[in-house]
Amino acid sequence: MEAISTAELLERINRLVDLLDKALIKRELYPPRLTKYEIARIVGARAMQLAMGAEPLVDIHEIGTTDPVLIAMEELRRGLLDFIIVRELPDGRTVRIRLKELLEVEKSL
Repeated sequence: MEAISTAELLERINRLVDLLDKALIKRELYPPRLTKYEIARIVGARAMQLAMGAEPLVDIHEIGTTDPVLIAMEELRRGLLDFIIVRELPDGRTVRIRLKELLEVEKSL
């Protein structure tokens, strides 16, 4: 495990508190997790990219498959994808959430 400075640890804690505040109090990230529909959309979009020739973000020899869907699922599981989730709120506003931030909030709950 890497050693981190106190300042960096405090920065991470403050960022997590802000994310939880947005998710639970302000309800900007509600629900504070990926829905099954968002997971399907992300895996499908990434699998399409891989099928069209995009470079995998994981070692395919390590996971033992060349199936684009399984590779996309592994990339999502490891948090390697840089997608933005767009959610429409009941009041008509839309919220753009980075996938990595949403996964971070999901892990903290």
